[in-house]
Amino acid sequence: MGDPLITLVARRGRNIAVLFILSLSVVVVHQAYSISLHRPDFPSGWLLLGLMLFLALYNLRKKLPALPLGTLANWLQFHIYAGLLTVVLFVLHIEMRIPNGTLEVTLALLFLLIVGSGILGLALSRGLARRLRIRGEEVIYERIPAMRQQVLQKAEELFEQSISETSSTVIVEFYNQRLVNFFMGPRNFLWHLLGSERPRQLLLMDLGALDRYLSAQERETVAKLNILIRHKDDLDYHIALQGTLKYWVFLHIPLTYSLLIISLLHAILASAYRAG
Repeated sequence: MGDPLITLVARRGRNIAVLFILSLSVVVVHQAYSISLHRPDFPSGWLLLGLMLFLALYNLRKKLPALPLGTLANWLQFHIYAGLLTVVLFVLHIEMRIPNGTLEVTLALLFLLIVGSGILGLALSRGLARRLRIRGEEVIYERIPAMRQQVLQKAEELFEQSISETSSTVIVEFYNQRLVNFFMGPRNFLWHLLGSERPRQLLLMDLGALDRYLSAQERETVAKLNILIRHKDDLDYHIALQGTLKYWVFLHIPLTYSLLIISLLHAILASAYRAG
């Protein structure tokens, strides 16, 4: 078997070459239509609409993984590079001018939002997926709430044990002021998304600062709380990153369907105007 990195580079180089050739071909054909005094926006518009419809099939393909229609990885590669080809077609279709009129402006804004959300999704899938592998154990997204509840129960047991076994209120006060809210649900979503551990470090530092006020038995409780805080923070990290990967499509897909519907209306109106 070959080196996976070399294989990846070769495949990416091939895909870029194919994209370049197709883009150049589209530009040449578009220019040929212009020279022949035909309106190039009509064929470019229908080609753009057809390609967008095909791109929308990727979401359907993901929901039917058992069908023998090629691998999801290949579909994703096609989706990415065909999406870039639509940018070329879009620029040619609008003839590199600023759209005017409500319908044209709406279409242009939707298209730009879809391209932007697609690029964002690609960046997230590459960056966040890599970061998920380097922190904490791998967890299934749907199981995280149950795991977080288990951590909360263990923390409450330690808290109740501390109340019953010691007369000191140091741990009790810290737990009520700083840890109750922390253990109750997901926290620090934006910090996790940015890859910062600052809230976790501050919380652990403040917990560690209690050491001089604690007995040997209380130090054991704090050590166990330290482990639970780290575990809970890792779960929050995973739910932030996995949730972002899971739900960004709720921006991309509705925009896509909205664009397809309005584009079809635009095509019908343009065809009727041309025929009339």
